[in-house]
Amino acid sequence: MKEMKKDVMVIGGGISGVQSALDLAEKGYEVVIVDRKPSIGG
Repeated sequence: MKEMKKDVMVIGGGISGVQSALDLAEKGYEVVIVDRKPSIGG
């Protein structure tokens, strides 16, 4: 598994997870979204 250095990990790629990640990224955080499915969005 590849090591990643990010500020925030969002668990879940549904609408709330994606919105949270977008909000944090707009504030300058480096964000990664982790979901069990290969696509995001709910």
